[in-house]
Amino acid sequence: MMQQFRELVTLTILRPAEAMVQILAMQLPIRISWVLLVVGVMLSTVAIFARVLLFPVEIFPGVMFLDVVTPFGLFVTMTIVAATSAGLLTFAGRQLGGQGTFAQVLTYVAWLQVMRAVVEGAGLIVSFASFNLAVLAINLAGLYGIWIILQFQKVTHGFDSLGRALGSLVLTFVGLVMVISLLVAPFISA
Repeated sequence: MMQQFRELVTLTILRPAEAMVQILAMQLPIRISWVLLVVGVMLSTVAIFARVLLFPVEIFPGVMFLDVVTPFGLFVTMTIVAATSAGLLTFAGRQLGGQGTFAQVLTYVAWLQVMRAVVEGAGLIVSFASFNLAVLAINLAGLYGIWIILQFQKVTHGFDSLGRALGSLVLTFVGLVMVISLLVAPFISA
């Protein structure tokens, strides 16, 4: 089982389109995808908070990360963003002629959360050698993650080009900004 996990992680990094074909072939029940998503987010949250507990981070002058972000708050926010993203990636893909289902997109979003947990865990380990190197590596992995999402979206929706996958990603981003704005707006006073 662990060997298969490592192989899928490696395949996701090196050949994401092939990894997505394997992920889709698993035909995971939607409840398993939800569990994977929540576990991935939970492990990421633990790794992030372990890193900032060991190496405190200032997000604004005089404002520490731990002063404004709670583990539960980060967990809930990341879970909502991931679940909303799955819905929006499905909707945007369908609007551009894609054939992917919510269950399929949720499966790959859940897998990406597991991958994020792996990256955050590795970042925690690298932090002991160099915190700045760990932050750089995590950010670079996040940028590379966009390429992986494009490949996953292309395969899942059966797009014939990365252009449509990119279009669906842009639509998803716009939708996500709108959803987050609606959720956050009531808490901001004028």
